[in-house]
Amino acid sequence: MLIIRSALVIAWLAIVAVTVHAITTLGLSAGSVFITDFSHPWRAQINGDFGLHLLLIMAWIAYRERGVRRLLALPVVLGSVYTLPYLFAATFTKKRVTPAA
Repeated sequence: MLIIRSALVIAWLAIVAVTVHAITTLGLSAGSVFITDFSHPWRAQINGDFGLHLLLIMAWIAYRERGVRRLLALPVVLGSVYTLPYLFAATFTKKRVTPAA
């Protein structure tokens, strides 16, 4: 588990550094860049994959959490900046999801 936690921390630090660089260089215009990139086939594939990935992670967190904690699914739109710390924190819980009967 130490290796997984270390990888999550390293990945989070890397994505935060890239995010800070992008914001300081281009500002907060990511929404328009994300949408206009769909005109290029490969960027459309990457952005589509990323968007679906985020929706599935949101669904998983909403399913895994109970009560008000289901709201933890909403910040997933921030991508790895949010999901990596969420996964890191989840490695400390013994919560197991059992299939519904």
